[in-house]
Amino acid sequence: MNVRTRLLVLCVLLLVALAAPALTSAQTPVDRIANLDIHVWPEFDDPRVLVQFDGKLAAQNDYPRQVEFYIPANAALIATAYMDEAQQYLNSDPATVTDAGNGLKKVAFNVPRPNFHLEYYDDAIQGAPTKSLNFTYTARMPADSVQIQVQQPLKSDQFKITPASSLVSEGNHGFKYHIFNYPGIAAEQPLNLQVSYFKSDPNPSVQNVVPPQTAPQSNPAEIAAPTDPQQLYLLIGAGIALALGMLGIYLWYSRRQPRPEFASASGGGITGKKAERAAGFCGQCGNAMRPNDNFCPKCGAKKR
Repeated sequence: MNVRTRLLVLCVLLLVALAAPALTSAQTPVDRIANLDIHVWPEFDDPRVLVQFDGKLAAQNDYPRQVEFYIPANAALIATAYMDEAQQYLNSDPATVTDAGNGLKKVAFNVPRPNFHLEYYDDAIQGAPTKSLNFTYTARMPADSVQIQVQQPLKSDQFKITPASSLVSEGNHGFKYHIFNYPGIAAEQPLNLQVSYFKSDPNPSVQNVVPPQTAPQSNPAEIAAPTDPQQLYLLIGAGIALALGMLGIYLWYSRRQPRPEFASASGGGITGKKAERAAGFCGQCGNAMRPNDNFCPKCGAKKR
């Protein structure tokens, strides 16, 4: 082996050594989901199907990390979120949505912590009043465990899922949940459920939920009436005192008012003091006459 050949071999080995870290990084597997809960709620608050993903990534550090899911191509993406330290979900940065083919689109978003949430509506219910739904979850990321819960719509009958669920749970307001558990899901693995039921009521389930009864309204008269005898006596005493006070004010006020004038037949009037001196009235014109008047000072008629 000559010198040129040796130099060429050394260069090739050096290039391979330099490229090895980059190749190793490129071949690193995508993040793994530790556990994923999928909630499938037909006609919950909308005529469509509400689907929600709640899960947790297996990685404990090196965040933020990217979460990816497949959803139906015609689905309406509603939210992508993550759980903060206070156990509250916050909206993530806007998700990236790309066409994935085969009637699917890929949704990718970054999360700063392991727990994440995604939800969408899918117009996948066929028929009426006998309805059918074909739900398929195609895994974009591998998962250690996946649980699917299918909520049975209220006022629905003949509810059937193929394959049949091994567990049915009762929830609030009469909801039933058909539960499926899958361990060790690989990337690109599909999980398929075929749902059928009969439902003549066109309203979504939440419109059929009976709201909790409110406390009965009290009668205003019952609220005002005291039940303690001592309080009753105090109220009666206060009422009497108020009435006496009003009566006293009325008497004092009436004494301060001027006496009314007495009207004469001719339309004239005299004051109270003149009325005290009047001995009578003229029978002809009605004018007031003094005790010593023998004739009316107004019309001259003789006093009777």
